Amino acid sequence: MTTPQNTAMKTETICFGDCLEHLKRWVRWNKSLDALPPSKADLIYLDPPWNSGRNYNILFGSDQASDADAQTAQETAFTDMWQWNDEAKRRVQLITGEIYHDDYADHPAYKSIFALKTLLGETGMLAYCAYMDDRLRLLHAMLKETGSIYLHCDPHASHYLKIIMDNIFGPENYRNEITWKRQTNSGAKARSTRKFGSMTDIIFFYAKSEKAKIRKLYLPVDDEYLKRVFRMKDDKGNFKVEEIQEASQAKLEEYEREGLLYKSRTGKLGKKKYDWQFPGILIGNLWTDFMALGSNSKERTGYATQKPLKLLKRIIEASTNEGDVVLDPFGGCGTTMVAARQLNRRFVGIDISLYATETVDYNRLINEAKMPEKEIRVTGIPEDLASAKRLAKDDPFAFEIFAVEACIPGMVANKVQRKDRGIDGKGWLLHPVIEKGKKNHLILAQVKAGKPSLSQVRDFANVIQNTAGAVAGVFITLDKIGREGDGTEEMRRVAAQLGTFQHEHSMDEFPRLQFWHVGQFFYKSKRQRLPHLPEMADPYKEEKVPIRQTGFLTKMRRYSHG
Repeated sequence: MTTPQNTAMKTETICFGDCLEHLKRWVRWNKSLDALPPSKADLIYLDPPWNSGRNYNILFGSDQASDADAQTAQETAFTDMWQWNDEAKRRVQLITGEIYHDDYADHPAYKSIFALKTLLGETGMLAYCAYMDDRLRLLHAMLKETGSIYLHCDPHASHYLKIIMDNIFGPENYRNEITWKRQTNSGAKARSTRKFGSMTDIIFFYAKSEKAKIRKLYLPVDDEYLKRVFRMKDDKGNFKVEEIQEASQAKLEEYEREGLLYKSRTGKLGKKKYDWQFPGILIGNLWTDFMALGSNSKERTGYATQKPLKLLKRIIEASTNEGDVVLDPFGGCGTTMVAARQLNRRFVGIDISLYATETVDYNRLINEAKMPEKEIRVTGIPEDLASAKRLAKDDPFAFEIFAVEACIPGMVANKVQRKDRGIDGKGWLLHPVIEKGKKNHLILAQVKAGKPSLSQVRDFANVIQNTAGAVAGVFITLDKIGREGDGTEEMRRVAAQLGTFQHEHSMDEFPRLQFWHVGQFFYKSKRQRLPHLPEMADPYKEEKVPIRQTGFLTKMRRYSHG
């Protein structure tokens, strides 16, 4: 399940990791194959994290909201906020050419980022625009000349993203700004009295070139509509009269021979159009016929930003044919992949959340798209300790997510990587631990790919003690912490001083701080393989339910051995 350095993009694939790294590999591969057709997509849809300042709480359901202590302890599974930092500064410098790198030579959007830097300054919005620019330029390279791209974006940044899209794809290839009415006026509750309620999303539609395909789509109509519009009748059926703008005498004679010419009492000519010829109402760039998923929708997975299948099916049907390749670089809960499969298209999905990839994408493809399990390809996942070490070296952030989400079922990795107080992952116990009259649910994790130090263990112990709602923590390392030498005795003493806790649903005692190394993920014995914790809740469900292990990682845990 690991991914070589440079590979072709393969379909029917779920890719774990940052889409930037996968796209770089695919673009390099395509450039190396001068004589062979490159591996590219016919359609790209992306619904990236938005710079809206919102926290999407997908760890815990609303049923805990009445518990003040639990509410205080709630943490978000991911945050779509960006701040200006050293990483953002370097990215902007690479794009604008202040720092030279071969991957950024002749960058297509350096003008827009340079202009936005002048306009916005060194801000979080500029960091977000540079983050998106980095990926959009590679997506342009991965799109066929006949292909199209749909960018689902937030009004806080849409105007800036359009500048970048114009710079990369060309203003001549801009096709539409699609407005999707995702909720009714009553559902759009403004959090301020100073603005109208937000009811819509924006989707930018660009073509790669003038060769891009587009198919007209129509909304079906009911009998009442047909009776109201097609009010006239003859022996062929119900019809309406359309005005003839310009027609030659030969064309008029043709209409008359076919029985389509209509002459009014005043002598004005028109053309008959019958209800059985009417395909429906032509769909434009305002989409109001379906809303965002309701809380009781059968489609709901618990994923905060989940989009309805109808939205993705409309996009896919408009811009692809059966057998075409659909790419989603921010796969989320897998709606694009499911829609593509149901419409007989091939798909490629990428997501940085390993837990969502396993529990949502993989299982939705099997259950909703009826895809045979053996046909689903998964890449980017370490399959042994050696490949885990390679991942830690090549992509430390992806390794951190793997260590948290793959190795400890029920934990969600911190995707923000700033001001995290050393908390790299969080999980929620299915049943709380009652301590001093308070209900505590939270389990914390910290990951160290390098050699851990005594000070790091002490700091994490303090975090566990001082985080509201926290019960315990798992200190995750790449290699096993030895029993002797290198300060390991002191590390274990710090953990022992934190003591243990008891859980009413178990006879066991559980350590408040325990050490766990990634190699244990590949152990055959479940007792050795998993940290010693009470039952965890599923972090992607709005209601409190136990974590279910039913995806490809479960099979790896079951059959791998160290």
